[in-house]
Amino acid sequence: MSILYLAGSLGGIALLVALNFVLFGRARPDVGSVDEIAKRLAREVPGFRAGRSIVSIDGRAALIENAANRTLFLVEALGDGIVTRQISRDLLSSVGRLGERLSLELRDFTFPRAIIQAPSDGQAREWEMRLKP
Repeated sequence: MSILYLAGSLGGIALLVALNFVLFGRARPDVGSVDEIAKRLAREVPGFRAGRSIVSIDGRAALIENAANRTLFLVEALGDGIVTRQISRDLLSSVGRLGERLSLELRDFTFPRAIIQAPSDGQAREWEMRLKP
């Protein structure tokens, strides 16, 4: 009898989750515009001044330079929030590019990889060269 109650409870929860998905869809946050990213980083990083930047076509990731000291920041939408990391030689494991797709492998077990779909092959190549040692 308890198996029947368990099956009924699991079925009810699955039905509620499916109904929620059908009615409201799946949230897909993005990192926002370069101005929004710069404002956020200015609040988090003392003396931050936005420099060169690239935002992925899908809006899920971006790279932005701090013009004050030439450091780079990776910004990515994960879950329902935004994650930022300062890119350093110690953090960056490898950089790869396939056409317009830029792939960053990080030495961070909580954030191991980032993909940026550049607007053009030239921009992807430029950022690849800037990130490689």
